[in-house]
Parts: sequence; C-alpha cells; structure tokens
Amino acid sequence: MFVYLDETEFGEGAFSGYASLITEERIGQEVIDDALENLRIDTDRFLAPQKAMDDRTLERGYFHAADDSKNAHSHLCNAINKHITGNFKSHIFHARKTSFSGIEEIYDLASKLAVVGLFSKARELTFIFEGRHGISVQTLFEKWWPDLWKGLSQNCFSAPFIVKYYPDVNFEISDKSNPGSQVVDFMLWSSQRAAYANDPKWFERLNGWAKSSTTTIDGGWEGHSITRLIPENLNLKRYDVEDCLRETPLLGLDHDLYTILINVQKVINNSHSSPNKAHINHFYSDVDFLVRNRLAKQGVDFVIKMADCFIKLFDNIALISCETPPNEKTFWLMARKCMALTLRDELEAKIHAIRLFDVRSDLIENHPALFEEGLS
Repeated sequence: MFVYLDETEFGEGAFSGYASLITEERIGQEVIDDALENLRIDTDRFLAPQKAMDDRTLERGYFHAADDSKNAHSHLCNAINKHITGNFKSHIFHARKTSFSGIEEIYDLASKLAVVGLFSKARELTFIFEGRHGISVQTLFEKWWPDLWKGLSQNCFSAPFIVKYYPDVNFEISDKSNPGSQVVDFMLWSSQRAAYANDPKWFERLNGWAKSSTTTIDGGWEGHSITRLIPENLNLKRYDVEDCLRETPLLGLDHDLYTILINVQKVINNSHSSPNKAHINHFYSDVDFLVRNRLAKQGVDFVIKMADCFIKLFDNIALISCETPPNEKTFWLMARKCMALTLRDELEAKIHAIRLFDVRSDLIENHPALFEEGLS
C-alpha cells in the first residue's frame, strides 16, 4: 500500500494540520493530466479574476490548492473522484489552544495519528512525505518509524485482539509536483476550509462511501475522514476481542509463564525453519539471532528482544487463522499480551521482564530440549 502525507500551517501559525491518503496503487500522472486538460479547455478560465491564477497553474503544470482558483479546484476534485480509490484522514490542531512545544511536535504526533490504523491492513507500506526542512529518509528510518513501532508494539498489551502487521516499510521524499502529493494537498486544503473557514463545499464534493468529521469541545483539534477502499470482510476476521475474554484450559496453571515462553521460542524457531520467509525477510536477522542464541545465558534485554520479535511475527505469519481452535486463539492472544508487557516503560513491566528472564534461565538450565522444538 502507498501512504501519501502532507502538512499545512495557516492562520499566521495559529493552526497546523496533517493528512494521509492511503491507496492500494501508486497515484499516477494521469490524474493530474486529466484535471489540467479539463482546466485548459474550460472557457471560464478566461474570465477575471481567475484567469491569472489558472494561467499560472497551467504554466507550472501542477496544482497547489492554496494558490489555485475555483476552476482548478473543481477540475482536480472531479479527477480525484474519477481516478482515486483510497482512504483519507486529516488532523488539524489549533496550536494556540494546545500545549505542544512547537510545530515539529505537532507534525510528529499528527503524522502518526494519520497512519496508525493502516498497520492492521498491510505487510508492505511505502510512505511518501512531502519534502520540508528537517525531514529526510534517514531521519524517518532512524526516529519516526522506530518511535511509531514502539507505541504500536506496546499497545499489544492493552489491545492484543487488534491485528498489527510489522510491515516492510519504505520512505520517499517528494516535491509538490508529485501526483499523489497534489491529491492529498487538495484534500487537506478542503478539510482545512471545512474546519476553520466555514467553507465545507469542497470537502462535501469529495466522494466517499463513508465520511466523518470530529472535533474536541474546546476546538483545539478537528479531523475529517473519507473512506473509499473496500472495507474488511468481517467474516474473514481471524480473531477479535471475544477471543481474549474466554477462559482456556491451556492457561490458568502454575506454569503459565513457562508454557508461554516455550511456545514463543517455538514460534521463532518455526519461522527460522520455514521455507517461506516472504513476510519476515525485513526482520529475519532478529529471528536468526534469537535462534542462534536460544540456549545462551543472556540478560533481560534478550527477553525483551524475544517479545519484540514475537509481536512482529504474530500477524506477519498469521499465527492465528480462521480455523485455529478457540482455546488456542485465546492462548496465543494472552501470550501476545504477556510478551508485550515487557516492552512498556513502567516499573511493573520491568519486574515482569525480570520474571520471564528467571523463567528462561531455569528452562535453559533444566529443560534445554524444550527450546529446540520447531527447528528442522
């Protein structure tokens, strides 16, 4: 999947916004060419006051919503409705009503809010950011993505029933002429107009089988969404919250932590031995390290690395399928919750990680063969 991201600042710095557009295919130049051609042959473009604006748009060869006329807006909006199938989401903050330290903190939070839901949908993601000062592919790989994944993996403790893929991610930095950037720029502009200019007509003209607007009581934040992708077939859902709520005979004994840790290592071993590594190649080095050191006496950090790898594997290898027996679904979701606790920052998590470390040390000392299961 492709994720186009754009940002905006308006009202002399009073408002900051961010938006994402998620599509299954890369947005091509044909969307823009269609809109430009229709603008070129539109006789209204020769009328004042929009003539100068339309001439400028056609001369530069791309759209920029804040600088374009209503003619250009209309033709790009029509082209989006004709060509684009994707989900749009925006977040607009009233910077003076919030306690952010600065614009970068707003952009960091808003960009993560804009994309967080798609990790339940895809094992491969290409993020396309519009270029600005301070943003680079290296920065995104080294900070933005690790910070985002940390929050997602930690959330598996409180919500183990939500699918979370660990995707193979790629980042691209685009300029304003990128077709997808032009599309998301217009959609964010329409959201901005609806939120703070009392002008919802452009947002209303964008088609979607589901659309929504949300705001806070104090007006500090407002968001919009447009859904055009086919929704998930709920009959194909592999697990859900009820699978966390039932009891299972596989748990509730004196040695639950032993059982969980043994099975977590077995999953890692199986993944290492599997001939199909298509969805784990981008973190296979983690799997390999944990298998090679399965009997080594490591520190607490090793248990945390096990937890992170297990959570990455969980949905990427479809550990739970539709056919998995209910008791086993419950076991695996509780195992996910158990391991995810080690990734959190509070004292309880650190104590839990030490407890699992003690369990692992005891197993290595007294039952090492149990950590060999699943290896070919």
